[in-house]
This record gives sequence, C-alpha cells and structure tokens, in this order.
Amino acid sequence: MWIRVLVLSLLLFAGAFGTHEVMHLLVIYAVGGSGSIIERPWEMGLVNFSLPSLHAQPARPLDLTAQTMVNALGPLLAAVPLGALLWWVREPVPAAALIANVVILVFYAAIEAGDLILEQVYHMDVAWLTWPEFNYGVPLVVIGLTVLAVKLFASDGSTRIPD
Repeated sequence: MWIRVLVLSLLLFAGAFGTHEVMHLLVIYAVGGSGSIIERPWEMGLVNFSLPSLHAQPARPLDLTAQTMVNALGPLLAAVPLGALLWWVREPVPAAALIANVVILVFYAAIEAGDLILEQVYHMDVAWLTWPEFNYGVPLVVIGLTVLAVKLFASDGSTRIPD
C-alpha cells in the first residue's frame, strides 16, 4: 500500500504545484494586476546548478499587501479542491496522498508569504527559504513521513478511514 501512497502523492504534487502557480496568476488579476506564467531557471543554494521552474510573474510590481495576498492565496486556493476531495474520500491511499499535498500547499503559503514579509517589512533576507533544495526537500519529507505513517499505522489490514 505504501508504494501506491508514494506514487499518488508525487503525481498529486506535480498537479498541485502547477495549480498553485495558476492560482497565483488568478490572484494577481483579482488584486488588479496582470501577469503571466513564465519558465525560468531556479538557482540552487548549495551547489552551482539550476532547475527549470514555473513562476507566476506580475507584469508590474504589486504593493506589499497585494503581493502578500498573491503569495499566500495561490497555494491555499490550490489546496481547496484537494481538501474538498479529502472530505469525501475514505480509502487510505488517496486520503493519505491528499493530506500530504494539502500540508505541502499550506507550507508553500506560509513560506512564500513569510519570506516576502521578512524581506519587505523586517528587512531580513532568509535566503534558504527560496532555495529549491528547501522548496522541494520539505515536500519530499512530508511525502516520506506520510508513506512511513501508512506503513506503520495501516498494517492492521484496514481499507477504509472511519466516517
């Protein structure tokens, strides 16, 4: 069962990551801006290497309040459909994968809004918050812990989450 949780979690992560960028763009337009989704290189923090990355980019800089809303609401809005599915899904494999991805999207909302506030309000540059190693590493840890929990707690043979 754990391998199915791992595979489904990774597949959901890919879709949720793209959805979260689309939701950033939606919020950019909702706060009166305009923008697009771009592909750009994302420089690693620990080694001299970059990864291609999708990013919702406003056409013009937004004020702090609007940009904070964009940063927080993008991932939170992407979590809404997963949370709605979680409300109805009772099978342990999809439920575990959905929980992991909702946690990951809440993580993204916190670090994206938090990094902006730290930089703009408190003038603190916490560089590792924007490293790909951190932004992909924490979700991998969340998925790994979810898989471990399934291995440890689903060994009783249950196939449904109680209502």
